[in-house]
Amino acid sequence: MHPISAVLCGLLRDRQTLFGKMRKDRTVKGNTVNSYKNLPEGYEAVREIDAVGNKRVAVGLNAAALLISALSGTLLYFLRFRRFTFTVDEINFGAYLLFTLGLLLSMFVYLVLHELVHGIVYKLMTREKLTFGISFSCAYCGVPDVFVTKKAALSALVAPFAVFTVAFALPIAFVGDYAALSLSFLLVLHLGGCSGDLYDLLLLLFVIKGDVLMKDTGPKQTFYVRRG
Repeated sequence: MHPISAVLCGLLRDRQTLFGKMRKDRTVKGNTVNSYKNLPEGYEAVREIDAVGNKRVAVGLNAAALLISALSGTLLYFLRFRRFTFTVDEINFGAYLLFTLGLLLSMFVYLVLHELVHGIVYKLMTREKLTFGISFSCAYCGVPDVFVTKKAALSALVAPFAVFTVAFALPIAFVGDYAALSLSFLLVLHLGGCSGDLYDLLLLLFVIKGDVLMKDTGPKQTFYVRRG
């Protein structure tokens, strides 16, 4: 091989090696921006929220849910339904039964959609396998095989709260009384049901400081902080 050709071939190989390493680094960085397969060195667990295995946490979160629902229901009454009245003679019990069944079905669909929104955000940010479930104390979605960053955790926690608060609250001011009543039931259920998400959100924003990772198995969230 001609010496100049040998030099050019060597430069080309070095260039390909360098670009290959850069692509590899970008891939590694891309896979770990929002999650880590293994807990990085230097992190230690600082808090655990278990809505199934810890009865005290389960009772506390459900009590908070009832309180939030009661407060939001009271606020809605004064803002929207204070002048709403009906008499027993106006009740069509067949229609009332259909209304009740439709409301119960809507509540179930909402619970599924709420957890699905969690899952969509987790899937977009981590590309990892999700887990869904329901227990006596809560319904849940998690991403159990990775440790997610604070940014990913905040995004997944706030998404259902933001989406369904807007979806249920805005139309209440513009629809008829009975439609507004249905939406209000769903809004009250939604706000109370977000108690666990809001608690984790407040922990991440105001309590657990520093470089934080979270492992979310669904019913249990464990928070890790980098030490040193």
